[in-house]
Amino acid sequence: MAEADRLSNLPTEIIHDIMFFLPLLDVIQVSVLSRRFNSVWRTFPVIEFDQDLFATGLKLPINHSKASEMLMRFSDYTDDFLRRRGPDSFLQKFKLRTLRIPDLDRYIEFSLGSHVQELEINSKIIFELSEGISDVFAAKSIRVLKLTGLDLGLQNLILGDSSLIEELSLNECDLLETVRVLSDKLLSLELQCCRTLQNIEIDAPNLQYFRYDGGILFSKININLRSFESLKSLSLWNAGGHITNNWFEEKIPKFISLEKLSIKKCENLKKVKICHKRLKIFEFHNYKNKAEEEVEVELELITPNLLSFLYRGILLSHTIVTSTLFEARLFLTQISATSLWFLALRHFLISFDHCKVLTLEFEKVVGFPNELKDRWIAPMFTLKHLRVEVNSNLRSYRNLVALMLQLSPRLNTLSIIQNLNSQDPIERVIKFKYVKGVADQQDDSSCCKRLPIKCWRHHLTSITMENFEDVNDKERLITFFKDNTKISKKQDEKSIISLF
Repeated sequence: MAEADRLSNLPTEIIHDIMFFLPLLDVIQVSVLSRRFNSVWRTFPVIEFDQDLFATGLKLPINHSKASEMLMRFSDYTDDFLRRRGPDSFLQKFKLRTLRIPDLDRYIEFSLGSHVQELEINSKIIFELSEGISDVFAAKSIRVLKLTGLDLGLQNLILGDSSLIEELSLNECDLLETVRVLSDKLLSLELQCCRTLQNIEIDAPNLQYFRYDGGILFSKININLRSFESLKSLSLWNAGGHITNNWFEEKIPKFISLEKLSIKKCENLKKVKICHKRLKIFEFHNYKNKAEEEVEVELELITPNLLSFLYRGILLSHTIVTSTLFEARLFLTQISATSLWFLALRHFLISFDHCKVLTLEFEKVVGFPNELKDRWIAPMFTLKHLRVEVNSNLRSYRNLVALMLQLSPRLNTLSIIQNLNSQDPIERVIKFKYVKGVADQQDDSSCCKRLPIKCWRHHLTSITMENFEDVNDKERLITFFKDNTKISKKQDEKSIISLF
């Protein structure tokens, strides 16, 4: 009994902190332990209603035949919960995730009456709201507003100087044609899959984060950004034809604080040239045009402080990346075993020779063309760490390792990851050690005859293989390295391979 009294005598703020880390149903159960807990629960500043979690917690079946019953029980549960709340209690956060629930305005009215600071409503089925939505955007207490799956009933949304909203997210919200932001309070803005949206006008001098995603069925959008000084993160996905080469060259240099830039499916953007000293993260997703053909894009990044580079699409015809600090990830959507494709791949990969770590992701692996072996010059002699992710069954580690060493012949580490849905990916690693000094100049092998820098075959002293459980895989790799290592003729073969 003494222990219960000690818990009940805790300060209200500490009990609130304990409740914050508990699921809502557990909070309700805790509230019946004592009058003190019940009183504190009635003023708990965070309310989160999740219909799926509610059904799971009560072990209700989630299926169409029981949907009406579940909705009714969920609605009754939320109504009863709100009735038990203390009058005029402060509400920091109100979150509602539901398939559909009638009379949603009563939750908005309750939240605004409790001076809510963070309001999040997520509906899986778009349905109509009444007059309450206008009060939400004009509320003086709200700092964070996130709405998903709502018919806003508004043709134009204007956030003026009187708005105190700092973070605004609208996802799959209909009946919006224009969003106009004229607020110096707004720090973050997300507009995703709002199908009828046509115009975005932003004059928010303190905006730091902006993301636009027109969705799969995106329409033409006009984006006008008038204030740029504070913007740190910009994402433009499915932005139609408005984002052009000229728009890019005019706007991006003005975003003087920009640190992250993400571009996806901007159909008129065919030449990306960025000169920016503060950009740290760059993501570019190539796209298919109306004829389902991926469009060739030229890419030039003069970004000395770039730390992360991500690209998805076909091989780019022209690529320049000046940074030596970045880690790169490349997902190539078209792969061919032809000589022309490998020559284009070589031209593309030259810009990634000096990156810290390069990750290549393939849907499949192809063999290196025999006709190129005598005249092939590797694109990445300087690269030390290469990761390869394969999204299919891998028949031969030997062939994959041989292919990667054709691309980067002086690696320190090569990591191979298979991404199969049936199991967790396993990272298999090969570590290389080389002889110090100059390779044997009397070596008459043809692989590096015309090159001032010799490949791994002339320098390799030992390898370490990790997580290669299959004995056959190990033996094939060991045989491959023994057969292709030039200096192995001068050493005991057992000293070449070190297995752990």
